[in-house]
Amino acid sequence: MYTLLEKAKLADEKIFEQLGDQTFSISKARLYSVEVEDDGQLHAVVQCEHGDVYDMLESIDALHIATKSKNILLVTCGWAAPRPQDGNDDDEVAPSQHPERRRVMLSVIIGDDGIASTIRFADSDETVVDEGNATGSLAEAINKLWLDSRTSSPNWL
Repeated sequence: MYTLLEKAKLADEKIFEQLGDQTFSISKARLYSVEVEDDGQLHAVVQCEHGDVYDMLESIDALHIATKSKNILLVTCGWAAPRPQDGNDDDEVAPSQHPERRRVMLSVIIGDDGIASTIRFADSDETVVDEGNATGSLAEAINKLWLDSRTSSPNWL
């Protein structure tokens, strides 16, 4: 019914509305199950929260949630900053310390049909949408979780 990109945008809007004033200040990463009903309604339900996004994505709870879901959605807040112009990551400053840092809410949805993400900025109405081109440790971690959820033995369930 919806493409993955459409689900990403719908889920982002729904979470943005739900969080309201807390949108850019949630202190824990959240993992949602995402389902689309026959009538087209998209439901995103918080299944777990954790202070460390990587620990959460590597947990048995996350694996269980991913195994039982058609799509999962990761939502976390933090800082984003421009990458060095020269491409030299050796001199890179942590985003939270960068003078041009911006507060963001990142949403990543993944399913058998791929991965997509949205980034909302606290200082503008700007939302950046990515259809599967994101790289880095977070993209790797959620991809690993999804792959594990589709290849693991269901005996532990």
